Amino acid sequence: MRRSIVLAWQYLRLAVMNELLYRINFVIQLFETAIALATALVVLSLVYAQTESLGGWSRYELQSLLGIYTVLTAVVQMSIQPNIERLMTDIQKGTFDFVLLKPIDAQVQISIREVRIWQLVDIVAGVAILIDGLVRLGAPLDAGQVALFGLTLLLGIVLIYTMWLLMSCIAFWVIRVDNIFELFDNIASAGRLPVDIYPRWMRVILTYLVPMAFAVTVPAEVIIGRINMSNVAIQAAVTLGFFVVTRFVWTKALVRYNGASA
Repeated sequence: MRRSIVLAWQYLRLAVMNELLYRINFVIQLFETAIALATALVVLSLVYAQTESLGGWSRYELQSLLGIYTVLTAVVQMSIQPNIERLMTDIQKGTFDFVLLKPIDAQVQISIREVRIWQLVDIVAGVAILIDGLVRLGAPLDAGQVALFGLTLLLGIVLIYTMWLLMSCIAFWVIRVDNIFELFDNIASAGRLPVDIYPRWMRVILTYLVPMAFAVTVPAEVIIGRINMSNVAIQAAVTLGFFVVTRFVWTKALVRYNGASA
């Protein structure tokens, strides 16, 4: 465990040094974030100009959910997605051998090698949107609620990570899996809205196949005061289930890998 933490820190330091060589990327990221969030908030304002509630969610409740979705998306783009993309490149080129030769668990190593630090801009923006929404709601928060929110948010991150890694394992059997990730992104983008507003068939997909309901909606329900402990318990169980299944598939996929010299 200690070795993994030290290695993660070294990869982070290297990523920071590399990114600081191209500081214009920070300006570009700032501009992209401003445009994306401004557009989302304008759309939100237009929707609630016509109604006071959407699927039982008020404007600032939905804004809080949007903030959480922004944070989770930024975490994906900052670390999960670049690491998975590098993994698939390594598998296709045969350079995954170098990962297997390292004296550390392969799954840990492929999960910490890449960090795009400028995505922190999106994380800060998401947190700002969330805080603004909570302030406007005027809902009182206690330490227990904040701690539970932190736990459900962490579970959401782990859940999204397992989904990405599980899909990447297909690359050990199939050469091109880009279309699968594009399909996943399109479905996952529905997580920016509460799962309650979708028809039943879509709720099933967003709850059990691409469980954005557990990754986004559950943390949002906790922080805005709609705490449902049964949903939190189910989220924890689903996350554990996905993690176990992903680890099992990962070990089977490693056996499938032939190496560059095969």
